[in-house]
Amino acid sequence: MAIASFFTETQAQFNESQKKLSELWSDSQKQLIESQKKLIYTWIDSSRGETTPASFPENFEKALGFQRELVNSTLDAEKVITNLAIETQKQLWDSYFQATKKTTES
Repeated sequence: MAIASFFTETQAQFNESQKKLSELWSDSQKQLIESQKKLIYTWIDSSRGETTPASFPENFEKALGFQRELVNSTLDAEKVITNLAIETQKQLWDSYFQATKKTTES
């Protein structure tokens, strides 16, 4: 009976972890899509207009802004991926310690 209860509780913990990971993954995908949209819009805005010697400072500013958005978008994506990996490991270890504790209590 204790073993069946242990497996039932472990499965419930696993299901809860999967649900949280699913939510994290969904949120990270939304953030990634938003940063990509922002990057595309910035790129489109920076590529509009004529290139003349008189507009060099303006074009330079647009190119610099595009590069900044590209770097920021990449860093945001790395942040999301890193947070997801850390949260996954945290949940894995939390589940392990909870399962081990319940095993010793039985």
